[in-house]
Amino acid sequence: MSAPIPHCRCGTDDLHRTIRRVAAVCIGWYAVILASQHAHPGPDVRAAALGVHLVSLAVGFGAVLAVDGMGLAVLAGRTKLSTLLAFSARAERLIWTGFLGLALSGVALQPDFGSHWTAVNLTAALIAAVNGVLAHRLRTTLPATTAASHWRDLPTSYLWRAGYAAIVSQLAWWTSILIGTFTS
Repeated sequence: MSAPIPHCRCGTDDLHRTIRRVAAVCIGWYAVILASQHAHPGPDVRAAALGVHLVSLAVGFGAVLAVDGMGLAVLAGRTKLSTLLAFSARAERLIWTGFLGLALSGVALQPDFGSHWTAVNLTAALIAAVNGVLAHRLRTTLPATTAASHWRDLPTSYLWRAGYAAIVSQLAWWTSILIGTFTS
């Protein structure tokens, strides 16, 4: 058993909250799939949903790219770790707003559930969402004393988890975007 990180804002309550959030994401994902199977929108609703879908993509993925770009700026020494953490906390609302818009508008886009590409797309969306919950936990459990320091002062395990979260995020978002682009 490892020793707790000093001044860490993590604990059993935070772990339970993260588990509840992951469960909520999975239930929401399943609800969107069920709703999509029973929705029969007209052409006007589908056209409006496509517009909402594209705006939501720009908002959500744009915020993801901005956070990851800021992360690269931290690694290059162009900005502080504390700036990245504050920026990502604010951008998180945009990411989740865009993601929710994508999910809700996707109901009216009549996905082809007989296609393997749809299954891969929906799986990529679920992976991106669960990864987002885990990335939130990663950011909020960073020891307070470390947040003001240089990224090289972070524990190696934290750097690996942060890098893994960024890579998984990019892979999941790009997978979903490319499948949506080429199968629509």
